[in-house]
Amino acid sequence: MLFFGCCLLFFPLQQTAAQNAFEEGKRWYEQRAAQADSFRADPNNIQKAIRAFEKALSRQTHTRQAAIWLLRSYYFKGMFTGLDEKQQQATFDRGKELGERMMQQFPKSVPIKFWYSANAGRWADVHGFWPAATDGISKKLRNVSREIIRLDSTYEGGGGYRILAQVHFYSPNIPFVMGWPSDEKALQLVQKAVSIAPEHPSNLLLHAQLLLEFDRTDEAREQLNAIVRQQPRANHLVEDRYVQYRARRLLQQNL
Repeated sequence: MLFFGCCLLFFPLQQTAAQNAFEEGKRWYEQRAAQADSFRADPNNIQKAIRAFEKALSRQTHTRQAAIWLLRSYYFKGMFTGLDEKQQQATFDRGKELGERMMQQFPKSVPIKFWYSANAGRWADVHGFWPAATDGISKKLRNVSREIIRLDSTYEGGGGYRILAQVHFYSPNIPFVMGWPSDEKALQLVQKAVSIAPEHPSNLLLHAQLLLEFDRTDEAREQLNAIVRQQPRANHLVEDRYVQYRARRLLQQNL
């Protein structure tokens, strides 16, 4: 009887520890922009968030939520903390692997699908064309983004449409191998994202990039200037500053 009673006590304690780790991770994640230099953040807070979410995930009591926040944290670390190429590869490796595993466990979770896609897209960028082509990442992202659109087309400001547009725009069109990527289709898709979230900085940036591809310079300028005029969102400070940096670069280079 004593052993049984100890077991009953152990599980609530384990759940409490996991809950504490999860809440700790969220606190550190919300402080990810502290001491940021423009769009480059100090890595300490996001690394603390990652360790806390990994701890919560390992205890398997908040698996779905811990996985979502951990995927977001991997993406932020890889994008905005000044990592070198090998460090970026290692970070997005972890995000891609975790996302693939969690999609099997939670096949209808839109946040897991979205943040897997964010990590996998960057994985393809930092590993280069041939590893990405061998892995079939473009087709995977095309399928996952279609699932996001079907399940919740409004998530992250039309994020499913935005990802699918990026897949069409950035994937190489190789006859008889990958003949489906299309800039025309990408433009149609990002316009759907813009219709859902017309002020979302990433929607406007991608829309401007595609408008430039079709020599619609005046419209692209309007989109880019709209980004530059925006006040970065308090809860996306580093991310929005990065988009504004990209917008200013495009204005300087093309307009």
